[in-house]
Amino acid sequence: MLDKAKSGVKYSINLLFGVFAVALYDNVEDIERAELYRLFAGLFIHEPTDEIIIQLKDMFQMKFADSPQEIRIDFASIFLGPDGRLMPYESFYNYPLGDRPRLWGKAAEEVQSFYISAGIVMDEEINLIPDHISAEMLFMSYLIENGILELQKRFLEEHLVKWIPEYCNELQKYASTGFYKEVANIIKEFILSEAEVFKL
Repeated sequence: MLDKAKSGVKYSINLLFGVFAVALYDNVEDIERAELYRLFAGLFIHEPTDEIIIQLKDMFQMKFADSPQEIRIDFASIFLGPDGRLMPYESFYNYPLGDRPRLWGKAAEEVQSFYISAGIVMDEEINLIPDHISAEMLFMSYLIENGILELQKRFLEEHLVKWIPEYCNELQKYASTGFYKEVANIIKEFILSEAEVFKL
């Protein structure tokens, strides 16, 4: 989990299920943005349930004809274990000149610094490196829900925009289901639209 310490009270943010601390905000557009980040984050943590697949298909008018079982097999093939084809970590796509793609690269350290600056720490029980795509998206959702605008802009500019569109291009190439090909395009367009809103 991610824990937020404030005024001596610890708030928990559950990465696996997207259960967040209560935030005081009422901007409908921001609510929708935060919910989208959480929804997308879940697609890279665990196999999508039938409910999530139907929700996404209806929400984005997706055209895929894959069965839920085919989608879950594709999830395992793309993301899980040593044979996974696309590791969803920023350090594999955003690294300084002279470095190489690797786990716990410079990007992971920089992302962790962002979490710390917002008062967030990642519980050891959650087996995610800080620059995992889901951790980064859930962090953006947290920033939106808590109205931390300046960090939203900086995190988008310094991290999300620098690698997620490229990662989505790779996902479109390697996915064997129409579902994940469409998901890749949707997420790419979403991140680019976020960058446009912030004039990045």
